[in-house]
Amino acid sequence: MEARLQGGELYKYQCLGEVRDLSEEVRKAVAEGCVMFGKHVREGNAGAIAALYTTDACLLPPNFGMIRGRKQIEEFWGGAISGFGLKDAILTTVELHGTGDIVTEVGEYLLKIQPKGQKEMEDKGKYVVAWKHTPEGWKLHRDIWNTSLPAQQ
Repeated sequence: MEARLQGGELYKYQCLGEVRDLSEEVRKAVAEGCVMFGKHVREGNAGAIAALYTTDACLLPPNFGMIRGRKQIEEFWGGAISGFGLKDAILTTVELHGTGDIVTEVGEYLLKIQPKGQKEMEDKGKYVVAWKHTPEGWKLHRDIWNTSLPAQQ
């Protein structure tokens, strides 16, 4: 499958797992959300990232407590971009299933990180996102991820 970003940039994606009971509209909305997430990271726009989440979303990052609501989510991603050096996020859907107003995405991520004064590094891992249909469209509602890289000694 493929989608186009604003400006005409082509983004190809594939769903590697089973897809059940989902309309093409839902699959496209989730794929577009993943594309926009990466685009906003590359732009350094934490506010736009936070707008991809529901107003009562919950972020469950590794090594942090729960982060609730768009304001705190914007602060988290802003810190990841400015302090941690997050430069890019590539999200790949592996499974997408559900019915009604909630669907679950299981995927893999690749993060490109370059802390100030250091060389670029990558983090690869997996994630689970519960997407919720809202009056604003499909939004990330619950978001949890962790690295697949070995623990550092």
